[in-house]
Parts: sequence; C-alpha cells; structure tokens
Amino acid sequence: MKTQPRESWSLKMEAPLEPGIVCLDLNRMLDFYTQVLGLKFVSDAEATAEMSTEFGTSPNGFRIIRLQTSYGERIKLVQPKKASPQPSQVPKWVFEGQGIAYITFVIADVQEVTQHLKDCGVELMSKDPVEIRQGITAIFAKDPEGNFVEFVQYADLASYRPDLFQQPQTPSGERRTES
Repeated sequence: MKTQPRESWSLKMEAPLEPGIVCLDLNRMLDFYTQVLGLKFVSDAEATAEMSTEFGTSPNGFRIIRLQTSYGERIKLVQPKKASPQPSQVPKWVFEGQGIAYITFVIADVQEVTQHLKDCGVELMSKDPVEIRQGITAIFAKDPEGNFVEFVQYADLASYRPDLFQQPQTPSGERRTES
C-alpha cells in the first residue's frame, strides 16, 4: 500500500541558508575561509555554558564566527570551549561519508578559482576542474580540517536557477514588466 504524500508545505526562508562548521582549530579555519576564499568577517560571539547546554550544543559554551560570501550567504565557524570536538574520519572520496558531505560555491570562473586554490596550496580532489555535464564544470577541494568544498560554474546559470532570474513580483503576486 502506497502512502499518500502530505499536503505541500515549505519553509518560509527570510535569508540565505547558513551552514555551520564545527572546528578543531577555529583560527586556522578562519584564515582559510577569509584569506583563501575571501569571505568577509561579520561577527565573533561567545555563548555561555548555561545557554549552550540548554540549546543542546555544548556543555561548556562555544565561540562562533560568522563569515559572508559576496552573494550574501553566511558560513558559521564554531568551536566549543574547553573540550575539543572529536576529529571526524575524512573519507577518501567525497560521497563515501554519510550526512552533510560538502558545501557548494556557485562561482563565475572555476579555472580562476582552481588556479588560486593551487597557488594557496589547497588540497584538490582532482588535478583540474571536471565537466560533470555539458555546461557544468566543477572541482572539489578540502578545507584545512578535511571538509569538502565544491566550486561549480554553470555555462547557463539561468537554466539551472531560473528563480534567480525571474522578473520581480508586485505585492499581489503579478510579474512586473519593464516600461
């Protein structure tokens, strides 16, 4: 017997997605994401042990640094206070690990990014970018703690993400047209 799908529901996002990365060495990760990838520093905050225990994140508090891409997404680098997190086993292949496996940056020029990563001594998963489908070229790298980071270029971004290229809507939901 097939289960009937539930009525459609969707999160009502108010800002771009913000992945968090728990770090063994926060300063080393901060250097990579700001100095190598060029993300901009937004904030640096600390949480008390009381709050982080109640929140279910750490018994001793934590430090969290927020960084932002040129497109507006944010990445949070987090390091618990006192007890260090357990290092994760880094798989040999990107898709060998279970769970959240990587983050993707959709970029304008994968060749330029690849050369920059090579110049900075970043470990790459392939020698050069790979055309994974016609018009889609990508490369995976590892950050200093072994997290996989994908950089992908679309020859026709509008066909992949038409939602980013739609005409703005009026408050009633109608499409605006240029006069």
